[in-house]
Parts: sequence; structure tokens; C-alpha cells
Amino acid sequence: MGKIRMLSDEVASQVAAGEVVERPASVVKELVENGFDAGSRRITVEFARGGSRLIRVTDDGCGMDREDALLCLERHATSKIRSADDLSRVATMGFRGEAVPSIASVSRFRLVTRLHDAAAGTEISVHGGKIDHVSESGAPGGTSIEVAELFYNVPARRKFLRGEETESAHIAHQMQSLALAHPEVAMTLVRDGRKLWQAAGTGNLGVRVRDLLGPDYFSRLAEIDASEEHGIRISGFLARPGEGRPDRDQQFVILNGRVIQCPAVYQSLREAFAEALPRGRHPLAVLCIGMDPLEFDCNVHPAKREIRLHRPDQLRQAVFLAARKFLETRFSGSASAPTPAPPRTAATPAPSPPAAASTPPPCHVPAHLPTPARTSSPTPPPATAFAPQAQAELPTPTPEKGGTEDRPSHDFRIVGGLGAFWILMESAEGLVILDARAASERILFETLRREAASGHAAVQHLLFPEALELPPKDAAWISGNLEALRTAGFFLEPFGGATFKLEALPACLAARNPREALMDVCGFLRATGSIPPGTPAVEALVRSVSRLAALDRFVFEESRARRLVNELLRCELPYACPQGRPTMIQWSYFELERKFGRG
Repeated sequence: MGKIRMLSDEVASQVAAGEVVERPASVVKELVENGFDAGSRRITVEFARGGSRLIRVTDDGCGMDREDALLCLERHATSKIRSADDLSRVATMGFRGEAVPSIASVSRFRLVTRLHDAAAGTEISVHGGKIDHVSESGAPGGTSIEVAELFYNVPARRKFLRGEETESAHIAHQMQSLALAHPEVAMTLVRDGRKLWQAAGTGNLGVRVRDLLGPDYFSRLAEIDASEEHGIRISGFLARPGEGRPDRDQQFVILNGRVIQCPAVYQSLREAFAEALPRGRHPLAVLCIGMDPLEFDCNVHPAKREIRLHRPDQLRQAVFLAARKFLETRFSGSASAPTPAPPRTAATPAPSPPAAASTPPPCHVPAHLPTPARTSSPTPPPATAFAPQAQAELPTPTPEKGGTEDRPSHDFRIVGGLGAFWILMESAEGLVILDARAASERILFETLRREAASGHAAVQHLLFPEALELPPKDAAWISGNLEALRTAGFFLEPFGGATFKLEALPACLAARNPREALMDVCGFLRATGSIPPGTPAVEALVRSVSRLAALDRFVFEESRARRLVNELLRCELPYACPQGRPTMIQWSYFELERKFGRG
């Protein structure tokens, strides 16, 4: 007997569900997109326990009759395409006919729908992919779908769901994205019986951005002039110079009404803002792109998050030119940097190296650590457009008792400075180059770690506590790590919803904008997920704070260099920064002689 067998319908449906339904937020996405396709003007999403217990999506769209309601539960049944040719010009959000049956196969599912001109509606209950009962219903016009006990019959999938706060944050972020893509639809989000937000339908994207993401986020954006290049229409909002994040969570790219992930767009924005943001930061964006459906394929990803472009170079150029025009026309009065070349395409030769960005003021290394302050000056203004934010003077540890900064630097003779970061030294064995930034990271890391371990981290209290309204994912992460943040010097209190009150931050970050300092540290740490409790959490936070507060530039003076070297060599692990990069590199005399042919 052969080894190959046909899968049962039940198993085949669960396999399909694994491609479409990754987590509760995937269910919300698919059902809300079906509401858009049904012509809804109002959609309400309710969920409980992070979506694992209940998701209910109610819309006022066209609704379905009994026959269509039953057919929508069959795999590959759809009203949106008729032939293979239709796949090349898809204009609807959903089209595969997989979402509803896949969701119904891994949950306790209930569908209630009615055509607006029908006398009665239809109610269908499905348990694990099998229809339990079908009956008439007195429902209002439109469709309501309840998804209860998601993955109840697939425990292997259910155990991979994250905590309730994390899953709730994913749903909230997904709903934000969908609401931004369709501002004309009134949308409401309810969690555990409490309304999180409600956005009225509007023809103005700016109103929707402000209502959903808050006035603080909106104030950091400016509207771009609608443009068209290569038949690609671009509009929306981009960050003002200096306004960015260490991740792309707040970059919303909307293509023909569909929220997508598109490396071509991300690359163009990064290149366009190369001189308007510090390295490693990404501009905020709500970017709307209109293209001919024949120019891209949205059928390459099960969840339709990614697309394949027929001519990606054209999209890259269109986004780049729109972003550069935005920066030059809106903010050129404060910018002196030359305009870089557009992104390279197959027909474009490689560009010459870009001109150096404006240099930040020198950062000095004082000999003593400042004492904790009880008040601070008001929050400094944001950095001038196109200029990196000036780095504060960096504290280094107080010399040990009996030490002196004029003593020999552990048998190193300081020769001079090299560039913006390096110190050239000579030892008995050969030449040594010290990375001043890596050295300052190591010094700060060990100082902060000792302070955190003793429970007396040096903090800077704000004169006026700052209320921070955060995106859902950031708020969920901070809620789960409040104690670790406090130990490292960030004093935060929940202030209702996704808002927190920041009362103090680590002293070494006192000169930075408090919001930016907190979000930078959280951005570094979120890449590794939720940090573990106890000592590892504090270590991770301290490592991130030391990285953020380290030197941006080192102006050479022999006494300052000698002090930095002495403090580095007092560290427990002086030869690597907390990220593992070397602080010093040595070339022995033997190696130099061999390089010059004398060995």
C-alpha cells in the first residue's frame, strides 16, 4: 500500500487556517476587510481576553441571503473573482474565499446576516468547521460574526499565542492600520466591554490620523503635496525632520486601500530622510499609494500583507522623490544639506558618496558623575531640522580613592586623536587604537549596573511630570516591564488606557527629550520581546541606556583621553563594549615589521 494519502477535510481546513489565521489580530483583519468589501459605512469590533475568548465584528454592509451565507463557509467560495484573469486586477480587500471557512474551522463560529430589503436574516453556528445549526434571524441589515474560543480544537496552535496584553496590542494596532486605510468608514473598538476608541467616518485623512494616533503624533507630521510619478499617485503624511523611531511600527503604508509591508517603500523613506534623521531611526509615516492593480500582485502572501511589484524601481523613485520634495519645500529654510540622488535603479549608475551630515557639537567627558537632581529644566526643544540632536555631556565614574587622572594610563602612552571617535596610543608591545564611544558605553554600563544593583540609580526628576500617550504595542510592552524600567531609572505610572506619566529618567539621559529617551530604550529592547524578570531585565535595560547615552563624538584633549583610558581600564571587562564590540585594537611591533617586509 502506498504511503501517500488524502488529508481529511477537517485537517485540510486546519492547515489552511494556519496560513491565514496566525493570531486573533489576523481574524480581525480578515473580517473587517470583508466588511469594507461589503460597502459598510460603520464597523464595530469587540474582543475579550486578547481575542482568544471572543471576537465579534459587526458591519452595516450589504449582508447576505441564506444561500450565500452557507456558501461563504465553503473553501474557495467568493463573489469577488470569476476567472484567473481577475487575479491580476484585484480591487477588493478579500478575494480568496479562504478566510471565513479557515476561521470557522478553528473556533466556535456564529454568523448572523441579513439583506437590507429582506424580511428576515440568517443565523449559522459552526463548531470546529462543522455546521451545527441554521435558522432564520431577526438581525438588522448587514453582517455580524462571532469567533469564540479561537484554536480551542488546535491546542498546539493555542499555546503559541502570547499574553493577553500582547495580543490585545496587536489587535489595536491592526485596527489602527485598517482605520487609517479607510477613513470614510466609522469604526469602533471595544475591549472587554470597554470602548477603547471610536472614530467617525471622514473624508479627511488628517482628521482620522489625529483621532486615532493622538494630537502628539499628529503634531510630529506634516502633509505632503499629492504627486504622481510613473503613474504612481502618492499622498498622506510624513515626519517632520528629526521626528523618528528606532523601529517601523509607526510607518503605515497603504496601497489601494490595503495596508502592506513593502521594503521598497521603507528603503526609499530611509534614503530620503538620511540627512533629516540620525542613523538608525525611521521616519513616522502615513503614506497612501495608488497604483494600477496590474502593476503589483497581492496574491503572494496568505495574509495579503506583502506584495510583489512588477517594477519596484519605479515605486522606489516615486516615493523617494515625493519625500525629498516634501522635505525641501516644507523645511528647506532650516536645511543646508545638499539633495542626495534618487535611489539607484537598474538604469541608473551608482551615486557618488553622499555629503557628510552636519556635525553635532563636541561631547565632553567630565571626571565626576553628577549627583541625582530633584528637578530639571523644561523639556529641551526638538533638534533643528536636518541636524542631529546635540548629545549631552557624558558622565563617567568617579575615580577610585587614591587615583589620579595624571598618572600613567596603565603603560599606555597617548599619541593623539584619530577622526571623531578614536584615540591612538602606544604600548610596550605596539600600537593601540581605542574607540572612545565603545569605551564610554562600557564605563556607563558598569556604573549604571552597580547603581541599579544597589537600588540607588542616579535619576533626574522632571519639574513637571510628562504624560505620554503611546501606540498600543509600546504601551503593552511598557505595562509588562514597569518594575524593570523603574529599577533602571525610569519612573512611570499608568495614567489610563495607553497613557503613562513619566516622573523621572536616568541621570545620564537628562539632556534628552524624555519621550524620545524612553521610546529609544524601549525600541532597543522590544527587538528581543518581553524581557525576563529579575536581574536579566535590569541588565538589558542598563545595556540599552548606556548605548543611548554614549558619546556621539570625541574631541581629543590629552587629559580627557587619559581620564577615559584610566576609567575604562578600571572596568571589570574593559576590552569590549556591552554589545560585544572591541574597545581597543592592537597591532604588535612584530606584525608591523612583517607588514613592512622586515619580519
